[in-house]
Amino acid sequence: MHVTLGQIRAFVTVASTGNFTRAADLLHLSQPALTNRIRQFEDTLGLRLFDRHTRAVELTTLGRDLLPTFRRLCGDFETAVAKARESATRAKGVIRLACLPSCAASLLPDLIRDFLVEYPEVNFIVRDVINSQVATLVRSSEVDFGVSVRDETQSDLDWTALFNDNLHAVYRVDDPRGRAQNVTAASLARQPLILMTAGSSVRDMVDKAFSAAGVVAEGACEVNYITTAVALVQAGLGVAVLPSTAVEVSSQTGIVSRPIAGSGFTRDIALVQRKGATLHPGAAAFVARLEATACIQKLSAAR
Repeated sequence: MHVTLGQIRAFVTVASTGNFTRAADLLHLSQPALTNRIRQFEDTLGLRLFDRHTRAVELTTLGRDLLPTFRRLCGDFETAVAKARESATRAKGVIRLACLPSCAASLLPDLIRDFLVEYPEVNFIVRDVINSQVATLVRSSEVDFGVSVRDETQSDLDWTALFNDNLHAVYRVDDPRGRAQNVTAASLARQPLILMTAGSSVRDMVDKAFSAAGVVAEGACEVNYITTAVALVQAGLGVAVLPSTAVEVSSQTGIVSRPIAGSGFTRDIALVQRKGATLHPGAAAFVARLEATACIQKLSAAR
């Protein structure tokens, strides 16, 4: 049995108006097209729904019995369409994202706060993980998108550049080495270094940059967290190489940071998504806000 929504709506509209002409106007159909649609509906059901008279049309007994059911079906369909349209334009639900810890602590708090003012029905799940895990979480669909160091060798994912993040040498404020005008990989190699643990994006960059400069980065201490690295610097145990955007670097007292000369000490932070995946409205709205914020940061840095 092939019953169409158009046939059901035609039946309900004719039954409600009691007139084919008015029903045809409401449905934006010609009267012959409406008459044909009702006839097809009756043929499909194998019963007569209306008794036609010269000036009026009346429901048959079976038509009256079926009208509440078909009217409810039309109402349910219209409600479903309205909800679908609302979902398509209104951000709500859960936004799941994976992010480098340094970016999660510096970039996300204000961004999420402002977003929730406009979209209070949204909830966030933030996975602040090391760089290698971001792509894994995105690829497995455990998160909607990620923010990590750009790596286009992983061609099964889409990468969109957000901003550049420079690594700085971080000194205790009274360390005379922190007053140097030119900090290089070679000068850092002669100092006690506090390095992030192997496998982190920061450590990978430091190792590659030092190797390119022909020196070896030998850490006096290796740590997992930027907070720990800063605390060790404050204790006078060495010099750390950390992202300049890290909130621990920009907000802590008792330390100073200096840019490092030479190539290799800048990492490209990017938005990473599954190829061909469509974000739900809430996630798409947040990604748009994230990209706009990154664009503002780029413009500010260029001035």
